[in-house]
Amino acid sequence: MLGRPGLNIKDSVEIQEKLTDVQSDLDGETAKRKILANETEKVTVEIEFRVQDAGSRRRSFAPLWSALGEAGETLAESLGSVVTFVVFITPWILLFIVIWWFLRRLWHKRRARKAALAAAQTGS
Repeated sequence: MLGRPGLNIKDSVEIQEKLTDVQSDLDGETAKRKILANETEKVTVEIEFRVQDAGSRRRSFAPLWSALGEAGETLAESLGSVVTFVVFITPWILLFIVIWWFLRRLWHKRRARKAALAAAQTGS
């Protein structure tokens, strides 16, 4: 349209305004698309399907086997917790043993010093 030979200034200004409006709309849509793309990148959907065997419902001992399976899982989780606790508490126990040994040694030295002082006073 701008290449037409008979184009006046009013038409040129209108075309320029339309182009500016269209460019503004395009920029706005691009910004919206980027915002939506950013939001969808943050969303995680995790789907897990479990197929339950219809034949296992008919067996009379199925609940027992299920409970035993869950008991094994529970036992493993409990043992994991115990191991974690032991690893957590071991350095603290060692620290308390060292502190106890040091305090006990100081107490025995102090007691021996008092006994020596008492023996020196009764001997005078």
